[in-house]
Amino acid sequence: MLTDFFNLNTPFEKFDRDMFFVQLRTSKHICNVRYEPGFFENKKVSGVTFENFSFSKTVIRHVTFFNCIFKDCLFIGTEFDSVELHDCAFENCNFFKSKFSSVYAKPRQFRKTITDKQYSNIAVHLYHQLRENYYKESQREFKNEAEYYFGHWKRKNELSQSKRKGQKWYQYLHRHVGSWLYGYLLGYGYRLRNLVATASVIMVLIVSTNHALTSYLFSKPTDSSLIKTIYFTVTTMATLGASGYNPDTEVGYMFVVLNVFIGISILSATISAIFKKVIR
Repeated sequence: MLTDFFNLNTPFEKFDRDMFFVQLRTSKHICNVRYEPGFFENKKVSGVTFENFSFSKTVIRHVTFFNCIFKDCLFIGTEFDSVELHDCAFENCNFFKSKFSSVYAKPRQFRKTITDKQYSNIAVHLYHQLRENYYKESQREFKNEAEYYFGHWKRKNELSQSKRKGQKWYQYLHRHVGSWLYGYLLGYGYRLRNLVATASVIMVLIVSTNHALTSYLFSKPTDSSLIKTIYFTVTTMATLGASGYNPDTEVGYMFVVLNVFIGISILSATISAIFKKVIR
């Protein structure tokens, strides 16, 4: 763990290009090193663990990393240009003011990059760079995941900024809770699995409630069953009315309104998520 998130732990060595290349050929674990030439180009690196290592203020261009681990590393002001990262992992690394251009890298490789909430602004910057890179490179399979992590860290950063400004808890708590619910339940509109899981849980709860309160929805005795309740719930939520099962009590009308409201909300969120995933 870095004692100072902006500096390597001491002691460390300073490597020039030749010394670094010798280490790459002879070692799979390069530790306590600051790389100083300012550029690193046209290389393939496989299965190397970089620990307490600094690539700060370095231009990394036309380099491909395979199965590499970066632990407690500094990439402050580093420029990644035409870089590929395959099955790599970043743990507790500082990407302050780093830049990404024509980079191929799955966003999940960076999920453990920032572990301390006080550096959430650096995480926001990192995922902002990644998502902009994915948009420019039309990497649809990665852009939504980067958007999700960007929203996740943006929420944490806004909370930290509010506390630093000395705002009272009631001035920011509602925004924080709303954003947290939006992220957790709907994945900020970018994670379909969050939406599907939330919609499934809501459907189970609504069907169970409708089934338990059948006698209050209709004034006349009704032969209820789970299948009929599912049919009533789905058709009400999807078509603003259940054919052949129209409630005729005030409680029944209230539940129809509730079902319709939830149905419209889920449908809107689903369409929005699909639009972001497929079209944008």
